[in-house]
Amino acid sequence: MSEVLPEGLCPVASFLVNDQVCAVYAATLSPCKNNEFPWRKIVEDLLAGQGLVAAAAALGRGRIFFLDAEPLSLPLVVRQYRHGGLWRFLTGGRFFSKRRFLNELAVHQAVSTLGIATPAALAVIVVKKRASLFVNGYYVTRRLSAVVELPEFLRGANASIRLQVAFKLGGYLRKLHEHGIFYTDMHVKNILVGAEGQIFLLDFDKADQSGAPLAARRCRANLCRFFRSVDKYCSRGGKFTDTERAAFLLAYEPDAAAYARLRRELTVAFFWRRIFHQFGWWLNRS
Repeated sequence: MSEVLPEGLCPVASFLVNDQVCAVYAATLSPCKNNEFPWRKIVEDLLAGQGLVAAAAALGRGRIFFLDAEPLSLPLVVRQYRHGGLWRFLTGGRFFSKRRFLNELAVHQAVSTLGIATPAALAVIVVKKRASLFVNGYYVTRRLSAVVELPEFLRGANASIRLQVAFKLGGYLRKLHEHGIFYTDMHVKNILVGAEGQIFLLDFDKADQSGAPLAARRCRANLCRFFRSVDKYCSRGGKFTDTERAAFLLAYEPDAAAYARLRRELTVAFFWRRIFHQFGWWLNRS
């Protein structure tokens, strides 16, 4: 736990719970850096499984907890870090380093300073058994009310608001790329929308930031990631119309010539993706 902290982060609390060393880190601009939160009680509840959302795990979103941080009565969402892919069967939520957790907090704070709405990032909790080489991490944000995931919003919203949301999303991604932020896990389930079309981005795990605008190659990769998510949503009966796709891309690339070039590049990228996806499906069936 002696790694150098990313710029803008600071330690908040450190204590023992059941012979486990627990450390809390927050952004220097965070409202909870003054240690008014009952962190020990929060960690005790997490380790006891209090507030675990069973439905989230059933949907493949890992261990997520809904907690109320008394005495502040502030509703919290806590996400436990875990490995993806095959590693999740071997290491689960155990990590050699806390770097991944702290990086997400740093990127999250950078996104917020750009004026992009996100659930307020409160802290990272790192837990380590004294005799273990591994650490477990928990990411703490404020729980939003009266919001739904983008797919649910799209099912019930009228065409005008849907178009506004698509345009706003494209503008958000453009701003992230202009400021060197690669939003690794940008997909429809990580976008929350309010009744009036307010947008909140969440889950910056494995995202990264640099001091310069992203290279074109990385921008295209990020766009493709989002549209793969959209296609998956549409293949399951959802609807994200061609007009909404165009609005998204126009906000992302308002120059007419650059917009036309971007559409062509993405069309080619999606064509080859579908070919390889179908080939992979056939191999899996054989």
